[in-house]
This record gives sequence, C-alpha cells and structure tokens, in this order.
Amino acid sequence: MRASPSRRAATSPTPAPATDVGPFPSSSQLPRTVSWKAAVPIAFGGALSVTVSFGAMAGELGNVSMWVWIVTAAVGALQCLLVSDLATRFPGRAGGTAQFAFRAWPRGSATLGALSSWSYWFAWIPAVPVMLILAASYLKATFWPGINTLALAIAMALLLYALNLAGLRRSTQANIVLAIVATVPLIMVLAGPVARPSHFHASNIFPLDLPQGAPNDALGVAALMVKWAFIAACSSYGAELASTLCAEIRDSKRHLPKIMAISALTCLAAYTLIPLALLGIVGAEGLTKEPTTVFLPAAEILLGSAGKNIVAVLLTACLILIAQSAIISSSRTVYQIAQDGYLPRPFAHISRRGVPTGSLACDAVVIAVLLSIFGTSVLDEVASSVVGYLIVFILLPLAYLGLRDHKAAPPRAHHPKAMTALAVALALFNTVLLIWGGIQWGPKVMAVGLAFSLAIIPIAALTRRFAPAAPAIGKADADS
Repeated sequence: MRASPSRRAATSPTPAPATDVGPFPSSSQLPRTVSWKAAVPIAFGGALSVTVSFGAMAGELGNVSMWVWIVTAAVGALQCLLVSDLATRFPGRAGGTAQFAFRAWPRGSATLGALSSWSYWFAWIPAVPVMLILAASYLKATFWPGINTLALAIAMALLLYALNLAGLRRSTQANIVLAIVATVPLIMVLAGPVARPSHFHASNIFPLDLPQGAPNDALGVAALMVKWAFIAACSSYGAELASTLCAEIRDSKRHLPKIMAISALTCLAAYTLIPLALLGIVGAEGLTKEPTTVFLPAAEILLGSAGKNIVAVLLTACLILIAQSAIISSSRTVYQIAQDGYLPRPFAHISRRGVPTGSLACDAVVIAVLLSIFGTSVLDEVASSVVGYLIVFILLPLAYLGLRDHKAAPPRAHHPKAMTALAVALALFNTVLLIWGGIQWGPKVMAVGLAFSLAIIPIAALTRRFAPAAPAIGKADADS
C-alpha cells in the first residue's frame, strides 16, 4: 500500500544527493504545500513591528526619528533584490535569507553557513516574547489592569506554538486572518489625518527638531541616528521574512520575485507612512508618554476612548501576527541548519503534518535565558538579537557576489553592474550599523548578542565531527 502524503512528510528527512544540492551542503525535504499568498502576511508582520522602539526612539531623536525608519526601510527593500535573486535561483533552501551565506566564502564555508543560519534564528526568536509582552501590555492598558503581563504573554506563546504544530496550512490561514484584522488600526490611523485634518499638525514633522539634551555637533547626531538605526533594522528589514517559505511554496521560482516585491513595497510604505501619521497626530513628546503602546494616544485623539479600546484589541492581533511570523521563520531556519549538518539530526525532524519541530527546544531555552538576563526590558532583548541579524546581512551580500557567476548556479539573463555595487554598499552599511550602533547599546547587550551568535561555531564543529552521517556536499563545494 502506498504511504499517504502526510505519512511521507512525517519521515525523517534524508540529505539530498550531491547532484541535487548544487553549491550548498543540502536541500530542503519540506513538502511544497502552500500558495505564494501565504508568504505575504509573514512579511506584513514585519512591517507592523514599528511599535517596538518607536516611542523610545522619538524620545531621543524627536521628529528626526522618522528619517531613521525611512532610510532603514529603504535599505531593507534593496536587500530584498538580493534575496529575491538568490531564493529564485536556489528555491530548495528552507529558511530563506540566511541560507545562502555558505557561499560568502568563494569555495564554501561551513563556519559562515552555520553562523548565518544560527544568527538569523537567534535574531527572530526574541521577537516571540517581545511581541507577546507588548500585546499583553496593550490588553493590560485597556481591559485587564490587574493582569500579570508575563503570565499572559506565556499563555499566548503556548497557544501559538500549538497552532504551528497543527501544520503550515493552518498557521498561514491564521496569519491571513490576523493580517486582515491588523490592517484595520493602521487604516484608522493613516486615514485619520485625511478624514480629520485638524488633528494632523505639519509643525510636528517640519522643521526637523532634536529634543533637549540631544547632541549639537554633526558627529554626535550621526552617532545617535546610527544607534537607533541599529534597533530599527530588526523591524524595517522585515520584508525579507517572506523568503523563509521559499522551499514550501508551490512553483516558487515563478512566484518568489512577486512575493519579494510586494513585501518590500509593503514595508517601505509602512515605515514611511506610519511614522509620518503618528508624529503628525501626537508629536514626538506624545509618543514618549506611552513608548510601548504608541498607537493608543493617536487612536484616542482620532476615535475617542472607545476607539482606543478597539484599536488596542486590533493591535494585539498585529503583535501576535509578528510573533507568529517569527516562529514560522525560525523553525525553518533551525531545520535547514540541521539538514546542512551543523546541528544533530533530530533538529531536522519533520512532523506528520510536514512541520519542522526541531526548533521548539532551542526556542524555549533562548527565550528563557533572555528573559532571565533582561526581564521585560524589551529594547535590550531586541538589541542583543540585532547583533545576530546584522551578521546575516553582512554575509548575504558577500554570498550574492560569490554566487553571481558560480558554475553550479542556475543561469540568469544578466547581472547588472549596479547590483554588484549595491551588494558592496549593503555589506558596508550593515557593518557600520553592527559596530558603531551596537557599541552604543553597551557591553552587556553586545556580549549577550555575540555569545549567542557565535555559540554555533563549537556546536557545529562537534556535530560535524561526531554525527554518524553528515549531509552530502556537492562536487563544487569545499569546507573552508
């Protein structure tokens, strides 16, 4: 009797033959079961995470903070060009953006491949507790003043992980519903200045004005902007999240360019219009009064107290969507790390429903450690994870340069010289953010971020040495 599709998906994946994996250690064995439309809400979640640091940033930069969001979102959109090209030509790499850094070194590097994938996973995992703590804060501020924020966040996390174990189809259906719900408060806030122009104050936008106590010299202002661009990157680069499902989308080669274009434009529009609307309605000072619930003051001005409560519920859905996107993305990343042979094979386990489940234990450990170190200090948790995120975006352009004309890579029509210059510029930009921006968040944040990011190097070395069977590597590959 033939095995059913669900039973075949439950089989533990085996490494792809060397002739199939091209210039990478392995290819995905995840079933291609979802439509391209399932990927867009994941990126939409990234577009809505402006709420994490907007209030605190406005407190230090005033209305200048708007330009930090616009510039970093533009950089994120440009990075999608590289991701789109690589994901289209190598659609068998589960996890998307981080999975190409194996080729950041010309002959292939197991160390860089493991570092990029692990750093990406570490970058998104803190988004789960951070977003759920913020969601709990919205509910506490409007409905349950006596609720324990951390306990409510943990309960929501358990529900989300259970939903993800039910299968990608179920979780993406939930994402679509959450994305639709989450657009309502955004439309309310963005349409408010148009419907009621008296509530929008252009003087809050121009002229650009730094708050009292901000640096007066150009270098000091630049340093402050780089400090906050470091944090903004974890949100405004979020369009790339759509690529994490590239190995599970039907006919992904055809649809990936469209997916990445929609995602990039969505994030660019969100990180331009949302800061503009919020600053115009309440001003920088108004945003700093409730730094973790920045939409509520604007909602109250536009819609009154009842409208504020409605927006709080809808924004809770938005934050849950971001956490859900992080869970989906990180689980695929851990799967591909194990598939490549950098983590023990049990981490590449696929459930009967075709869901990679190896990340669950890793997620729980990292979330628990970060909460024990930083508690509910959201910005410090985010800053530590950005260290890993920027490592990925330093390696990604280098991998793009290495794979443009690789003999094992599928051919493409042409490589504009401008793309080469763009890749170099992006690598340099992210290096500056990592070093100059990260240092300003303090030694504790940098130490935690680097410790988690670099932990994979000894883990991968031990796995490759003692694993009973490592994935096959193509003929063109060599470990650096």
